[in-house]
Amino acid sequence: PCSHRASMVKALFRAVTAFFNAWPLFVLAKLHREIDEIADEIFSLGVDGSPSAKLRIEQLAERRSRIVKQVRALRPADSDVG
Repeated sequence: PCSHRASMVKALFRAVTAFFNAWPLFVLAKLHREIDEIADEIFSLGVDGSPSAKLRIEQLAERRSRIVKQVRALRPADSDVG
């Protein structure tokens, strides 16, 4: 019984470790999708050229900048890899 419990705990720790190792990849994928969606919206607004479209483009560019900073914070530096 004790051995079975220990193997269950060990399996749980492996699963939790795998989850925490994979989580940043899911977050990065989500952020990259957001960047692509913002780029598409900026492109479609660029055709409009109205003052409200220009304001929206500025807002989207700021949001894109914040997301890019988040992506850089999540990705390890080259010196950390390996």
